[in-house]
Amino acid sequence: MAVAEKRLIDEYFKVEDIDQAGQSFKRVSRIKCKSKSGEVDMELDVNIDIYPIDKGSEYRVLIVRSLGISQEMDQGKYKPEFSQIDNELLEKFQYAMFGRVFKMIKEQNKMINIFASFGGLILKLSGKSEELDKFADDQRVYLLMRKA
Repeated sequence: MAVAEKRLIDEYFKVEDIDQAGQSFKRVSRIKCKSKSGEVDMELDVNIDIYPIDKGSEYRVLIVRSLGISQEMDQGKYKPEFSQIDNELLEKFQYAMFGRVFKMIKEQNKMINIFASFGGLILKLSGKSEELDKFADDQRVYLLMRKA
């Protein structure tokens, strides 16, 4: 499965604010970002012990449905065939998380809010339906990130 077929979002985001409401956890910061295109806003909890974030910096964020060569790997059951993971894609990024979309809110003005959890770290994407209509409730997702 080609990356383009798995891709839900591939955008560059600029960090506008970090911990706007104060830092709730010692090792986690909530970043508020706007996409370079201006079409999508993102709030994301990041483990800053593992991946420090700089306010004002740009990051490439890729969200895909699968890291496996076949989508069969991502059906919710553990498989030890790690050779099927697309390491070439992973090596292009500095930070990766696996999670699940747990809520989608579609507003009448064609805006969509997507909420996903990555082991308790929360992602919120807000934008027009054309940008975010590939997401689905209860969908497994991988978020990959690197400094631009």
